[in-house]
Amino acid sequence: MARKFDKRIHNLKTQNRDIKKFLSHSKTFVEALLNPVISKPFSESISLAVAQVNGCKLCSYTHAKNALKAGMSQEDVDFLLSGSFENSPKEELEALLFAQHYAETKGEPDPLTTKKLLDTYKKEKTEDIMSHIRIMMVSNLHGNTIEALKLRLKGKEVVNSSFWQELGVTINFFKIMPPLFFKMIEFKLSKKRIRITNLN
Repeated sequence: MARKFDKRIHNLKTQNRDIKKFLSHSKTFVEALLNPVISKPFSESISLAVAQVNGCKLCSYTHAKNALKAGMSQEDVDFLLSGSFENSPKEELEALLFAQHYAETKGEPDPLTTKKLLDTYKKEKTEDIMSHIRIMMVSNLHGNTIEALKLRLKGKEVVNSSFWQELGVTINFFKIMPPLFFKMIEFKLSKKRIRITNLN
């Protein structure tokens, strides 16, 4: 019997759209990952803000664990998972509100809100913030689709979806890995060339 599933999931069309958007900024994502401008607790707070809106259990668990490892308190993590920024540092508030807004608008934020983010954090920090938001949007809906597939395999199929759609989305996600892998190699090689140049 089909059941209502109150979380957004991907179909191949929406997933490919989000993957394309993410991969078009893959260079900045790799830089944010390997040479971050913002702190680890800050980036994990952004990830939790997006995961809370999208309701991805797996992402919420993973990033809550990462946040605790980065030095955040359980209370701070709990606030973020409830959608509250009460305990968040003042300097992070604009980014967290934007992350929440970005997820709520399904990746179509208000241009004025986007401009405010850039005005607040300037180019480098904004690129880091956006990189974490974009990967969370792709991975959250992927996680939700996996959850829908697991329910289906237990005999609790989700309305407006199908086995093949959920399976296709689950597999299709991994096509982001080769481009990211090559971008990481490219980034590391460029850093190595800079070091060699500086030594000469």
